[in-house]
Amino acid sequence: MKLLAHRDKIAAMLSGGFVYPVSVEFDASNSCPHDCPFCSFGTSQSHGYRQQNWVQFPTERALTLMEELAVCGVKAVTFTGGGEPLVHKSIAAIMERAASVGLEFGVVTNGFALKGAAQDVIARHAKFLRVSLDAGTPETHQFTHGTATPQFHAIIANLAATRAKSSTLTIGASFCVMEQNWKEIYAAAKLVKDAGGNYLEVRPTFPTDWRGDGWGNALVSVDDAKTEILHARSHLDGDGFRIIGMVDRFDALAAPEKAFSKCRTGSLTTVIGADGRIWWCCVQRGQEFFNTASVLHQPFADAWKEAMDKKMSERIDLSTCPRCRYDSMNVVIEQAVMNDGLHSNFF
Repeated sequence: MKLLAHRDKIAAMLSGGFVYPVSVEFDASNSCPHDCPFCSFGTSQSHGYRQQNWVQFPTERALTLMEELAVCGVKAVTFTGGGEPLVHKSIAAIMERAASVGLEFGVVTNGFALKGAAQDVIARHAKFLRVSLDAGTPETHQFTHGTATPQFHAIIANLAATRAKSSTLTIGASFCVMEQNWKEIYAAAKLVKDAGGNYLEVRPTFPTDWRGDGWGNALVSVDDAKTEILHARSHLDGDGFRIIGMVDRFDALAAPEKAFSKCRTGSLTTVIGADGRIWWCCVQRGQEFFNTASVLHQPFADAWKEAMDKKMSERIDLSTCPRCRYDSMNVVIEQAVMNDGLHSNFF
């Protein structure tokens, strides 16, 4: 649905024009104190992409990069990972710079470091805050996040403390569903709502064993998980809170074939990794084919031209790509914008 706000940019992209992305995901850090078994970028045991690139983005370059993104017309930055963004030693200053140059920003975090200066900046300036929760009890959280000691209650407390500092910030949590946790969707939603949150986003874990270092345990109890979402909605939706069940992603588990011919989203949203490389796809961080340029030693405008010149949408072989969050956007671009398969002039 967000594509509706950027129809002109989509039209320019489809006609072969040069466009800057609407939004950028920025990995301030590849390091992360959590060790989630379903992490797209490997675990300490598998020694995947993140562990091979355990770096943080240089602070001074990050500060100038925020200015360059704004000058190029980028609208928003999501501080995410990669790793855990709030472990970066200067993350508060980087987020403050983003706000000062007119960039909207959001933060995706595991929530344990959501305190101090970073929490203050987020409460003052962020558009949204989303905590990766993935559990409704401390015991399950220790499994889903691979922590040596319990952190669950501290994370919920950090959410509540952030809400106490801002009444307008959109606060939510994500819940990646697997066999070990689907029964806790209601419990997680209740805790997030009681902490002042606005939503719980529920989605399945996609298998990532195609990377060679990923997660191979796809959700089996899809219908049970959907029922649990409906149960939680019937009791908790309302009073400024809702449960967002990403049903299309659940359905994708049972229907692996794609309903589009090319991936065209890379021009609209991109990823700048903690090592400075521009990854054309968020899921494909670390896959060298998707490394299109670097911003470490050249301005973003030059790096983005280098990336656009690679014409990635023409080169990507969809048969080698997993299902991902960009699927539905690609369907809309192809069926509604390009082919008018929805008969757009008829309401």
